[in-house]
Amino acid sequence: MAITWVEDSTSRSSTIYRLGRRDASTRVRVWNVIGTTDEDALHADINAKVSSLYAYWTYPGQPQVKLRAENYSVAYQGDDAWTVTVSYEKVGADDPTQTGPLKRVRSFDTTGGTQTVKQSRGGGDGERVYGPAGELAGQNKPTMYGAINVDDRGISGVDIVVPQLTWTESYEVPSSYVTTAYIRTVHLLTGSVNADPFRGFRKNEVLFLGMTGSQEWDAQKGDGPFSLSYRFSATPNRGNEAFGGLPPESIGDITAYNKYGHDFLWVKYATEDDQNNNIVIPKPLFVYVNKVYPDGDFSKIGIGVA
Repeated sequence: MAITWVEDSTSRSSTIYRLGRRDASTRVRVWNVIGTTDEDALHADINAKVSSLYAYWTYPGQPQVKLRAENYSVAYQGDDAWTVTVSYEKVGADDPTQTGPLKRVRSFDTTGGTQTVKQSRGGGDGERVYGPAGELAGQNKPTMYGAINVDDRGISGVDIVVPQLTWTESYEVPSSYVTTAYIRTVHLLTGSVNADPFRGFRKNEVLFLGMTGSQEWDAQKGDGPFSLSYRFSATPNRGNEAFGGLPPESIGDITAYNKYGHDFLWVKYATEDDQNNNIVIPKPLFVYVNKVYPDGDFSKIGIGVA
């Protein structure tokens, strides 16, 4: 007697992840199989059918997205009747024709960073000088022009906590999205600042710290989507109104300068002799602002700029 397969009414239940994640989409088909009491013959027939006729199910409209027969189970119903349940799982990534990110997660950190500062805020007004009789005033006050922790060897400064914003954006993208050319492009943008506004920040306020990526692959299921994470750091610009950002902080008597967020600022000091107190006083003479990071086109990262 031939072995006959009749699909059960409970068949074809599915859970499909249409976009992005590699969570295993699943599908179940159930058959009532009759015509043999021989288990070896039954399993041979099952193996033949799930290797050919019932091997795959293709998601409508996406011919490259398939679910494959991953495993089956058999329940004996008595006489020559059996129930065969075949479970299908997704093969590879979701639609490989997708060209943009499939999922996004953003996280941020405003934990303060540590910075050595050598000038008090407010220049000369940011320091108070005390002698044996208390706080000094007038000609008895040997101002350091806001310099901090000064000795004969120079200005040592002090380590303080300063505002710092870093954030990470994580995406899942189709495997076809991540090419060698793309990785090289992002690699070369690492250590650059935004040439144009980015995520609501002004030009040069955002530093791109780099990308990390991983992909799940196995010989049976093929390529899964890439998980990519991008890390950024933001520091406000300082300068005049036309320049944008925050106003500059006074450095001694110097109150006007323009500094992009990630430029490097340093001070050239002159020295004055205080004959009354027999000390040498460092006085800010010039403020230098150096551009140390190249401009980068952040639109090439491929995650948008708004």
